[in-house]
Amino acid sequence: MSNPQMNDFSGRLRRIEKIQRRGGGFEATGTLGQSYYTKLRLRHQRRPLLRPAVVFVFVIMLFKGGLLAAIGAEAYTQKLSVLHQGDTVEKIGAFIMAIDPFTATIAKMIAPIIGG
Repeated sequence: MSNPQMNDFSGRLRRIEKIQRRGGGFEATGTLGQSYYTKLRLRHQRRPLLRPAVVFVFVIMLFKGGLLAAIGAEAYTQKLSVLHQGDTVEKIGAFIMAIDPFTATIAKMIAPIIGG
């Protein structure tokens, strides 16, 4: 006949060994144990959407500012008026490419660099 306390102890040992095989276990405070690397791996798996969206908007603003500085404000507004008269996609493009204060500021900063 088996001892119930021994069965509980053996079961606990099996659970502890299973946790240790998976990389768990005791980790002293301030050390880089398995959980540090596991958290790091999980952190890289979750991609934030805000950072790429901000980078995309910033690139569009740089493009608009560079285009405005390169061709000049008059030609840029003429091209926008042509886009406003087009179909729906062209109207959306005209809305996106409209001159805003940030684009004008970028154009003023880029103009000496590109010689516009």
